Amino acid sequence: MASLWCLLICVIVALGATFGFSIFILWLVFITHKIKFYVTDATLTQFNFTNNTQLHYNLALYFTLTNPNDQVGIFYDTIEATAMYKHQNFDTRFLTPFYQSPKATSLIRARFEGQHLVPIPNHKVSEFNSEKLAGAYAIDLKFRLSTRLKFGVFKIVREKLKVSCGFKVALSFNGRSIPWFQIIACHVDY
Repeated sequence: MASLWCLLICVIVALGATFGFSIFILWLVFITHKIKFYVTDATLTQFNFTNNTQLHYNLALYFTLTNPNDQVGIFYDTIEATAMYKHQNFDTRFLTPFYQSPKATSLIRARFEGQHLVPIPNHKVSEFNSEKLAGAYAIDLKFRLSTRLKFGVFKIVREKLKVSCGFKVALSFNGRSIPWFQIIACHVDY
């Protein structure tokens, strides 16, 4: 009877070790092929302060997410996008969740529009005035992504990713995009 229990425990430990090793291998496959995240276009049609605290803004963005993996699909369950100016959040949007096949690139659009209280410290007001004179503003984007990986029929490994992008965008006149916006590669942190 004792040998039967010993055999059962050995089988359970072996199955657990095999499962853990399989998950580890899948993790290594995915982590060596990080997603690629780029801001491909940005249009800023309004960006002005009233009383140095109330920001009025209209920012449209296009960005691409590329899954470089051969065998792993990605479910983007939550995509939270936060726009920032001078380290102050001025808008947060939740984008539509989606599934991305292996070796695929997805184009996603986000629009930040409205007004928000954004207190700018006195030492940053001169930077804003310089940017206003130049007609281009330094914007930061922070994305928080909740993902699941799909390997064959298995949906495994929940991950929380953080993506950060920083770029300058010119204020558009009469709704026309300024042609000098360059594609920006974003930093992806697992």
